[in-house]
Amino acid sequence: MVKRVELLLQDKFYIEYMKSNTDDESVAKYCQHGLQHHIDVARIAYILVLEHNDLNYFVKESGLSSKLAAKECIYACGLLHDIGKWKEYREGVDHASFGAKLAREILPRAFFNPNETGIICRAIYEHRNISRDMSFLGERIHRADNLSRICSQCEERNTCPKRGNKEFSVTTFAY
Repeated sequence: MVKRVELLLQDKFYIEYMKSNTDDESVAKYCQHGLQHHIDVARIAYILVLEHNDLNYFVKESGLSSKLAAKECIYACGLLHDIGKWKEYREGVDHASFGAKLAREILPRAFFNPNETGIICRAIYEHRNISRDMSFLGERIHRADNLSRICSQCEERNTCPKRGNKEFSVTTFAY
């Protein structure tokens, strides 16, 4: 794992928010938003970028310093994209918008600069709904989030409230 991502995973508030997600989902039958989901989304997003040979494009388009910085931004975004889910459960607020605010506080402690923080937070904010105006990273995180679970294999697939928002087969990996 890369250094800044390791720092992010060790951040006391990141750990606290992830625990809140886990606690609030202890009886949920549907998709969980714990560390494994966040790691899956980060890895899938990075794979999507690599498979389409878009890493150099992302570096240049985003004004990043290197491929390593791009990789760290992708992983940080995947690890943070649902960080505010607990607040949605408790108060009904949009977890993407709230999560972007939480990420804006966490990322500088892991030495992400203002440009990188802006790129990551925008993608977190955008990840719930596909749109024409999405950022490069926002679109990749949105896709990775959908691809992180194979809903066709879930025992709760027929009653899941998220059913209409997810892609349902492994054939969607042919992106």
